[in-house]
Amino acid sequence: MMISHEQVRYVSGASAPILLLAGAPVHEALPVLRTVDGAVPALDGWQLTARLTLCLLDGPGEAGCVLPTLGSEAELDAVAAWCAQVERTGGALVVSLPRRSALAGPLDWAALLDGGSHGGFAPATAP
Repeated sequence: MMISHEQVRYVSGASAPILLLAGAPVHEALPVLRTVDGAVPALDGWQLTARLTLCLLDGPGEAGCVLPTLGSEAELDAVAAWCAQVERTGGALVVSLPRRSALAGPLDWAALLDGGSHGGFAPATAP
């Protein structure tokens, strides 16, 4: 299932890239996101393919979605850097929020990483 560009935010993180989803159909298929001793658990059965034109978040069974990466030419450098970081890191932290409105404004990372969202670390597929 393809989701809209307005439902996705690509964030280059200090230690790992972050894929933020809001109102995505995979939200309930992902586990509740909780940190364990400061670490984010891996998403068993999930994988991420990050490319400049689109990304694929593929889960177990029928779970998964296609994500557009470029909304405009102005985003080209930032998206290219994000994809490169996914490749270097070997994956990305997937954070799924239940509603689209959750992407607007500043994010409460403490709440997101302690039960306020779904997700985990999705390993990248080989380029």
